[in-house]
Amino acid sequence: MTKKPIIGISGSIIVDSGAPFPGYHRSYVNDDYIDSVIQAGGIPFIIPFNTDKEVIKDEIAHLDGIILSGGHDVDPLNYHQEPRQKLGTTFPERDVFDFSLIKYAEEKKIPVLGICRGFQVLNAYHGGTILQDLSYADHELLRHAQPANPTTRTHSLNVNENTLFAHLFNDSQIRVNSFHHQVIDQVADDFEVGLVAPDGVVEGFQNMKSPNFEFGVQFHPEMLHRFDPNAQIIFKTLINHAKRVD
Repeated sequence: MTKKPIIGISGSIIVDSGAPFPGYHRSYVNDDYIDSVIQAGGIPFIIPFNTDKEVIKDEIAHLDGIILSGGHDVDPLNYHQEPRQKLGTTFPERDVFDFSLIKYAEEKKIPVLGICRGFQVLNAYHGGTILQDLSYADHELLRHAQPANPTTRTHSLNVNENTLFAHLFNDSQIRVNSFHHQVIDQVADDFEVGLVAPDGVVEGFQNMKSPNFEFGVQFHPEMLHRFDPNAQIIFKTLINHAKRVD
């Protein structure tokens, strides 16, 4: 009997800035991730940020797949660079947390979907690099940090033939939302690029050599899933690879 797969969503920390508990730490993920998993046929669980690797490993043991969610910039020390002037706020402890999630997911051979920061984390974990700000590119890029509603699709992506995304999407070009100031620089070895913006920015890839199924996107399909079939199919693909048979 096939049961709904349990999908863990990597959590972060938000710090209260006002009364009654200024400075108080709370675990959280944005609600769109939760609804995306439910609508795709999975059972969502928030994986709370923590620094105990044994606990993290035990958390993964209960899951059938994971989503690496968005958030802070990845610490450039993770891809052997020093911080540049336009690097945003980092959360090095969360980098360790997310890297551990990937490690234990690969050991258990459960699928991984990386979104925005999670997309960059996958790349850095496997040896790729990140451009610390759009302005550091050697040519002018599109405006990827769009001042728009989260559900507004602001720029196009080209879908590379004979890739995972060509099989998922019916069109050779799609439109997506965009909320990031960093982009992939060097793509990790063994990653196949499937989505590219008109300015050359990599926005979707699949790890072709991982022991599990790993893929990621730079945009935010969780914010589009209620009306966009292309966003929906991303989560359904994760769910299909995480199906439980008991």
